[in-house]
Amino acid sequence: MLNLSIDKHSPLPYYYQIEEGIRTLINEGVLKPGDMLPPEINLSQQLGVSRITIRQALSDLSNSGLLVRQRAVGTFVAQPRKVVPFIREHLGSLTDEIAAQGLVLRSRVLQQELITASGEIMFELEMKQPIKVVLIRRLRSINGIPLALETAYHPYDRFPTLLTLDLNDCSIYDILDKHYDAHPKTAHDRFVADLAKGETARLLEVHEGSPVMRFRRTAKDKNGIPMEYSISIYRADQHQFSINYRERDDE
Repeated sequence: MLNLSIDKHSPLPYYYQIEEGIRTLINEGVLKPGDMLPPEINLSQQLGVSRITIRQALSDLSNSGLLVRQRAVGTFVAQPRKVVPFIREHLGSLTDEIAAQGLVLRSRVLQQELITASGEIMFELEMKQPIKVVLIRRLRSINGIPLALETAYHPYDRFPTLLTLDLNDCSIYDILDKHYDAHPKTAHDRFVADLAKGETARLLEVHEGSPVMRFRRTAKDKNGIPMEYSISIYRADQHQFSINYRERDDE
């Protein structure tokens, strides 16, 4: 039995409390890589919540790379992925970076709606309680060939017009700068290899199981306040990441 509990009087959703509890156990080393979690039914009975609630918490942690779920086997703590840090001298939009190569990036909005932030989104945007965010899902293409499937989340109370503006073929960063004088000053980017599945494979026009790169970004403004959390899935056969290094000048 896991040392896990939830506060049923808290305004935080049960699945978020469970997710944060397991995340803490992993970060503190109580749960180690390779450890198997109790079955969903056991956790459901222990915490007095539905299996759907347990499943949502485990799915969020799996999407974050902390857990690995194996069908008909169980859920395990993932082996930590080695982090290879690098510093970029400029933080720009994908639109600008593609334009710098002399190409035109097209963006087609697939989804643009108001939702209540869930566990992973709350964690990345440093929210203390569930609040509304604008979910923007777009397919980015070059010369008619899909490049990436991008899903971004922005705090609604801060950027309400993102819910109604036409976001086809434009840079959201440019809109935030123009309408709100807000621009990302720092960002934490993470890349992991993955395989295309289901709708992702269909939209990116690749076969199921084709390699893709999953790119997650949490961007903050000049005051260090998170303003964007995004997940982009790139076709591996259409995109490569190029990193330029420069040695710092001696002071």
